[in-house]
Amino acid sequence: MKTIRTPLGIVEQLSDNLIRVTAILKKATDVELIQRHVEEIEEHFGKDHYYLSDTRSLLSTTLEVRQYLANQKEVKAIAILVKNGTTAMLANMFVSFSRPSYPTKVFKDETKAIAWLVSQGANAPKK
Repeated sequence: MKTIRTPLGIVEQLSDNLIRVTAILKKATDVELIQRHVEEIEEHFGKDHYYLSDTRSLLSTTLEVRQYLANQKEVKAIAILVKNGTTAMLANMFVSFSRPSYPTKVFKDETKAIAWLVSQGANAPKK
């Protein structure tokens, strides 16, 4: 399995169709940067994956970035990892208002997030 670094963070292939994205930026406010991030993922891993999005280090984002990400057609499902209840509440508001075109769920526990992605059709991570 391979790992790359994009403008947003570290992208790691966990299985044939499961990708972990760990944000290393504190703010995701530039749509062009996010577009480059998505393009690099597609270039290296292809399309139609399940995503584990580790946003625990991310402090803020913009409406434009959230809308861009919510409209990605090549995403099968995404589990968003957050660090606490307050962040989970805000992330759930994002999901409610943005209405992503793919199944989306917020988690504080990575194991539960991966289990949910597998229940959505992702292949379990390779050991």
